[in-house]
Amino acid sequence: MCICPYDVLMVGEIMKKNLKGSLLKGATIVLLLIALLIGLLEAGGDSRTSEYFAQAPSITHLSPEKIAVSWKPYPGFNTSTHYQVQTNHALYGFSTKHTAKTVEHFQPGGTYSIAVVTYDNGSAVGVSSPTTILMAPAAPAAIGTYDLGSASVGLFWQKVDTAIGYRVYHASDTLLQELTATQTRVFFSGFTPGSLVKFRLTAFNTTGESYYADIAVQLLPPPPVFSVIENQVGVDWFSFKWTPVENALSYQVLINESAVATLASTITEHRIDGLPAGDTISLRMTAQNPAGYSEQSEALLIQLLPAAPVLALTEVSSYSCTLQWAVANGAAYYKVYENEQWAIFNVPSSITTVTVTQNIVAGMTATYTVRAVNGTGESAHSNPVVVTYTSNSAIVRNAGDLTGVQATFSQFSDILPESLRGQPLVWVYFPPELEGPTLELEASYFEFLTATPELSSVRFIGVFTSDVSKVRVAKRPNLTWKKVSPERQIKIPGHLPMVRFYGPDGSLRHMIRISMAIMSPHDVFKEIPEAFERSDSNMLQLYQENRDRFETLHQK
Repeated sequence: MCICPYDVLMVGEIMKKNLKGSLLKGATIVLLLIALLIGLLEAGGDSRTSEYFAQAPSITHLSPEKIAVSWKPYPGFNTSTHYQVQTNHALYGFSTKHTAKTVEHFQPGGTYSIAVVTYDNGSAVGVSSPTTILMAPAAPAAIGTYDLGSASVGLFWQKVDTAIGYRVYHASDTLLQELTATQTRVFFSGFTPGSLVKFRLTAFNTTGESYYADIAVQLLPPPPVFSVIENQVGVDWFSFKWTPVENALSYQVLINESAVATLASTITEHRIDGLPAGDTISLRMTAQNPAGYSEQSEALLIQLLPAAPVLALTEVSSYSCTLQWAVANGAAYYKVYENEQWAIFNVPSSITTVTVTQNIVAGMTATYTVRAVNGTGESAHSNPVVVTYTSNSAIVRNAGDLTGVQATFSQFSDILPESLRGQPLVWVYFPPELEGPTLELEASYFEFLTATPELSSVRFIGVFTSDVSKVRVAKRPNLTWKKVSPERQIKIPGHLPMVRFYGPDGSLRHMIRISMAIMSPHDVFKEIPEAFERSDSNMLQLYQENRDRFETLHQK
């Protein structure tokens, strides 16, 4: 078979045409596939972008005014992509290419909306969903103290907005108490007395705790612990010492409730002089530090040595001598000495006269002295009375000051006349120191007591020893008033009325100095008949126990 060249040429042309058609169809399909793929990719990108902007940023609270904001990268992130934080719809600071940022200067306790703006290719492409936050509260402010003591103190402060409670710490990290939002004051006790206590307060809410608010409180000092120095109590003075109080700036000394000295913190001993001889003294102390004065210490009652009696000779013979002495303030009893070597009498304080008859020998010279005694000790010897005894008389070499001794007593006898015997009798002497309002106060108490039913069977005699022209006195069946003339004015040691208790037989049983202010039916006079038989020590104890009471009353 013979193939013609022309035929071959025709077949080639036909095949070329078919190949071109196939290639065109294939290209079309590829383009369609590419377009489809591009469409799918674009649809997926839009979905991821929507999900990205629907997400809210994450918040980490760093302090009551600072947070850390973080977010996920933009799905279409490229070299032009950057971000900026938005607070309450306002842009914060500068943009960043990072996906985290610290945001500061918030108001403690404030509420804020936080979002993130994303930029791409030079323009904003969207804003994230917002996160709403509540900042931790502000620290408590206007902190103050109340009821400051030596080991306790109260704290108060202003209410803090958005706080649901408060915490009070001691020494920065020891939680003392957690309080509710309505509690803005609290009281603490049990601290070391006089110490500097450091408190730390915070407020808290559902987000967290505020900054610390610190306050240091100087507690008041404790009162000094003091004591009388051994063998350092005299007739009109005493010395005492105390343990130093930490952080004290000074000390104050109070005698009978009145401040008499302020001492430097370096001093731990002190002597008080010029006190009434033989008195019972109330001693208190306070300490001062930068916070103020401590409470007063408990009173310490100090019985001074009694004053030395003034002695005189009243009668003398070849076989006896009678001695008399003035009442010594603070005496519980007296000792009568011969030649200052041995005591020949122990005499109750209600007796101030003795007659010596024993151990008297003709030709002897005796020196007599008297010493007053109380719980603290003995006074110095009185002035001496010197007598030389002979076979039929005596020579008085030193008689003492009889006029001075007798001037200390009333002109009324210590032995009652018959007309006043057979019933309880109380004879009250008001000393010269009582005058004006003080005398009126004492007299009014005295009158009140004499009018009580319990004392209707008791006879009272009130003796004024000073000008009482302005004092109005009452007349009662069981009360008699007497006034000593100026030239015969009674001298009574001490500063209190002198009370003498007489028994039914007319003899003097007791003599004390005690304030009318404590003479009530329930204290002394309710049992006057029985009181006659009580010992002098009991009466002295009563006087000491009630001294503070009447002095406080007079001060009012």
